[in-house]
Amino acid sequence: MRACLAIVCLSLALPMSATAVEAVAPTAVPAFDVAAADTIRTNLWVAQALLTDIAREAVAAVPGAGRRVALRARDTHEAGPLLETAFYAALIDAGHDAYLDEAAEEEDDRPIRPVSADYEIRYLFETCELGYPAVGRKFGLWKQWLDREVEISVMVGVVEMDSGRLLLDDRLQRRFTDRLPAGYLDLVDATTYGFTSAEPAAGGIQSIMEELVVLGALTGLVAIYFTNTGN
Repeated sequence: MRACLAIVCLSLALPMSATAVEAVAPTAVPAFDVAAADTIRTNLWVAQALLTDIAREAVAAVPGAGRRVALRARDTHEAGPLLETAFYAALIDAGHDAYLDEAAEEEDDRPIRPVSADYEIRYLFETCELGYPAVGRKFGLWKQWLDREVEISVMVGVVEMDSGRLLLDDRLQRRFTDRLPAGYLDLVDATTYGFTSAEPAAGGIQSIMEELVVLGALTGLVAIYFTNTGN
């Protein structure tokens, strides 16, 4: 009995992996190059970096330079303004002129002026999510680290307006994962958007107690069964 108890205590004391307190290398995207090694990458910062990379890939499909490029959102998403800003920056960096096609905004009181553009970038959000899927704990109780995942998926089309030719029609996806010390949660989490804040995965004493309750209930049912069978 003592040996079993010692094994259980030892297993709870050990970290969930050999790199429990080390950061996992993040997915490499160009937008991350501007950050110093000691930069605390907030959830909003990570989302902006991933959106910037998506915008750069889409803009790369526009040929030449000095093109008039219109942006058209095919849905309303809370991350839309961030992607719009990323598109604008990418277009300017590539030497193009950026225009916003607001023809779909029927509730806007401003007069809608048609955009005369050489190319149009159309985009539709599929996924923009943040999660903390795993939590490392010491002795099964105290948080030691958090695994963080940010995933963004956008359907993007680039159209040549004169001919209607599709230069790009693809799902552009980006995913970022890293491991944070538990004390960093308040530093990186923000309620600015729905995709910049999340609850860490359940674990620790709550999960242990739930498992003990289930095990106790099953043990009781088995005992009742054998008691009734014996009678």
